[in-house]
Amino acid sequence: MNESEERPEERLVEFERLNMLGRLVCLGGLATRLTTGAISAAARRAADIYTDAEKAFKEGRDPNVEDARILDEE
Repeated sequence: MNESEERPEERLVEFERLNMLGRLVCLGGLATRLTTGAISAAARRAADIYTDAEKAFKEGRDPNVEDARILDEE
């Protein structure tokens, strides 16, 4: 058995040789992968922000930062 018979799912397909349905499937798969990657990155970033905010809340207020004051009220 050669390598192409062992792993047929990894064969390369030339986009130009695909029919219309094959092109739609290929583009749909690409769009799905891109969307999944973007959602995954956004979820990781949101989790990082949540973790940082929770850590800052638990550590308390920074003693070097003064409370907000109203400078001029008209």
